[in-house]
Amino acid sequence: MEELKGLAGSVIALTFSNEKRVEDLWLLERFKTFMKKNGVRRLADGDVLLWRLMQQIMSGDIIAAEDVPASAALKVRYWRTGRHYPKNRGICEVFGKALGLDKNEMNYLITAWFNRSDKVFDNAEDTDPEYLRRRAILKQLQKEFLDKQFPEDLIDMCAPGTLPQENLRFIYCRHAVKYLGNSVQLDFNDSLSHMLTRGYDFQFGREMKLIGDISRNAMIRHLLILGMPFVSVSRVNGWLEALGYMPLCKKHRQPGGAASDLLIEGLLEIYEKECTGKEPAACTEWFSSAARQMDDALDAAGCAFVNPFRFKHIIGGKDV
Repeated sequence: MEELKGLAGSVIALTFSNEKRVEDLWLLERFKTFMKKNGVRRLADGDVLLWRLMQQIMSGDIIAAEDVPASAALKVRYWRTGRHYPKNRGICEVFGKALGLDKNEMNYLITAWFNRSDKVFDNAEDTDPEYLRRRAILKQLQKEFLDKQFPEDLIDMCAPGTLPQENLRFIYCRHAVKYLGNSVQLDFNDSLSHMLTRGYDFQFGREMKLIGDISRNAMIRHLLILGMPFVSVSRVNGWLEALGYMPLCKKHRQPGGAASDLLIEGLLEIYEKECTGKEPAACTEWFSSAARQMDDALDAAGCAFVNPFRFKHIIGGKDV
C-alpha cells in the first residue's frame, strides 16, 4: 500500500534528521533562562554552575567552580544539547530542580523530554487513589484482552490446569510476535526461551501492575496489544493521558531521535480509514500485516529500534 510506504519513508527521514528534537529546543530555552537568572553569560559556565547545584541538591556539598571536573561539566553539556540523557529518572529530576523548573515545566521535562510517565509507583499494595485509578484502567484492559481470545486459542496458549490470567505474558507475547516482520525470522516457540526467563516474568508482572519506571514505548505497546482491535488515535491518547504519559504527537521524537510517535499515530490513522465497519478479526489481521511491513521497511533502513513492538524478550535480547 502506497500510504504505508509513504509513512515508512517519513518515519525514517524524521528519525535520521539532523534537526534538533522539539523537546531539546525547549530545554535550551529553559537553560538560557537559568543562565540569565543566575547572571551567567557563557554556556560553559552555565554547565559548571548547573552541575554544582545538582551536587548540592543530591549531597548537600557546596563545590567551588574551579573544583568541578571537566567531565562533569561535559555531561551537563551533552544533556542540554541532546547528545545524551540522564541515566535514570532520579538524576533527570535533580537536573530539572537545579534548572529551577516550575511544576508544569518539570512535568514536560519528564513526560516529553525524558519520555516517561509523570509518576512512579513502587508498591502494588499502594493505597494512593491515583495509583488505584490507573491500575484499574490497565486491569480492565487485561480482562478485555483475555475475553477477546477464542476459547480454542486459550487452550493452546495456557498450560494445562491453569487459568488465562496465569498465562497472560505468554498470550501477550504470542500476539506481539505477529507485529514483527520477516527480518526477525522467529516464531512463537523460538521466542519462548526468552519469555521464560525469570527477569522477563518479573518485569512483565511489575509493568502489568504499574510498578516501577515504565517507559512510554513499553506502555504504548501494552495499550496496542491489549486494546486491539478496538484501538484508535483518540483511544490510545486517552489511555496514555490517563496513565500519566504524553499523548501521541507526530513531531515528537524520543531521546536519541526515534520517530516512534509518527510511526504509531500514522499506522492508527490509516487503520481507522481501512478498517472502520469491518469485522474485528479482519481489522486485527490488517493491523498486524501493516505493522510487519513497517517493521521490515524500518529494519532495511537501519532503524528497526523505532518500532515499539520490538523488545528484547521477543527479539532475543539478554536480561539485564
